[in-house]
Amino acid sequence: MATILSINPDEPDISLLQQAVQCLRDGGIVLYPTETFYGLGVHYAHESALRRLFRIKERDAAKPVLLLIPDSSWIHKLSFAVPEAALTLASHFWPGPLTLVLRASPQLPAFISGDDKTVGMRISSNPVAHRLLTLFGDCITSTSANRAGERSSSSIQHIPRQLLNAIDLVIDAGETPGGSPSTVLDISVTPFNIVREGAVPGAAIRECLAPSVFNGRR
Repeated sequence: MATILSINPDEPDISLLQQAVQCLRDGGIVLYPTETFYGLGVHYAHESALRRLFRIKERDAAKPVLLLIPDSSWIHKLSFAVPEAALTLASHFWPGPLTLVLRASPQLPAFISGDDKTVGMRISSNPVAHRLLTLFGDCITSTSANRAGERSSSSIQHIPRQLLNAIDLVIDAGETPGGSPSTVLDISVTPFNIVREGAVPGAAIRECLAPSVFNGRR
């Protein structure tokens, strides 16, 4: 059974989050809250942790996972081709539920970049997740706390016991807002394309971009 840390969602206890940071550094799997649902996080560059995460989720290795990043400087660290629109969108929608997909740096693991050699990233607006990433100072995976094909969970009580038994640490911050997952916008190609429309509507993204570069929904 995973260690469970009950934490104030608005003013997270730093000493408790440091336990989660150490778990991530040790290659563990941490369940944490976001501004939508609960997610599973491992250090993005820890190969064995990534393999274990995919095994627990029963996820196809050809389907890469997205990343949460501590701050926008990581855009240039994770991608070798950053269009100006990426910085515009990041300044407008981050922290928040907009995932940007860019061309991936060659050194990223295949679990992150996949066959398309792209990487999806965002900054979470959830106080707990955001503080965890700031303390960790590195990127973690952002994938729903479920097995592949199952529903996302906004409460620890709704997460299968089998999954909780398979991970290392749970940050219980109570009920998350739920609703729609993050919107995923692929800006590795032109025109840009919405892969998944979620919490950020396509119309809001369109307002930030020139029509010629955006192929999203109206």
